[in-house]
Amino acid sequence: MKTLIKKAALIALMSSVLPAQAAIQSWQVSGQVDSGHFNGTQYNGQFSFDDAGLLSSGTELLNLSSLNFNFGSNLFNLATPALADALAVFQDGVFTGIEWSVDATNPAIGFSLVAGSSNTADSFFAYDTSLGFSGAGNLSYTLSAVPEPTQSSLVFMGLGLIGYIVTRRQSK
Repeated sequence: MKTLIKKAALIALMSSVLPAQAAIQSWQVSGQVDSGHFNGTQYNGQFSFDDAGLLSSGTELLNLSSLNFNFGSNLFNLATPALADALAVFQDGVFTGIEWSVDATNPAIGFSLVAGSSNTADSFFAYDTSLGFSGAGNLSYTLSAVPEPTQSSLVFMGLGLIGYIVTRRQSK
């Protein structure tokens, strides 16, 4: 039994000193058109990406691993014909928004999600239809709650410490 507790304490200690790994980040995006033909129309969606390749220096672009976006009564995703890949944009490690443009020919309304220059505050949504209607709106981003790897490391470290204390008391 003592050997088992000592091994558990060692594993807990080792897992607590290993560096935290990058994780899949999941975000929500929402907003409302504030100009043009679709004034007042709301849009929202969610997307995710893996930030493992992020260096936190200069402008960095990461491919999105998932994307669902609702505009009006239409659902758009990564399979929707787009002018370019959907990207998460970072400036010196700070998330500034996503870049994604859907072609106006299929469906009949095209739009772009445009990242901000230094943070998400100046990011925006713009649309254009095949009939010539256009407009824009704001974007609001919210990071979905995901437990950090360090929390589980602290739990294991605590369990290992308790195991160590119990072992020390039993040996006295």
